[in-house]
Amino acid sequence: MPSIRLLQTWIRERKILSLELTDGRRLIGVLIWQDQHCLALQPTDSDDPVLISRAGMLLVRPLPRGL
Repeated sequence: MPSIRLLQTWIRERKILSLELTDGRRLIGVLIWQDQHCLALQPTDSDDPVLISRAGMLLVRPLPRGL
């Protein structure tokens, strides 16, 4: 899991991220906030943010712009 500071940088920069979850799903979107237990992701294909437990994530990585 990336550090809290790196996640905050991605929030400020509005980086597009790929999140892989423990149930096999992959979400793509912009991270809009975080707390000690969860992240909120604004998916690129939805108007509604998704709340994700940190325990439910396997991988978080930034995607290049334009994808």
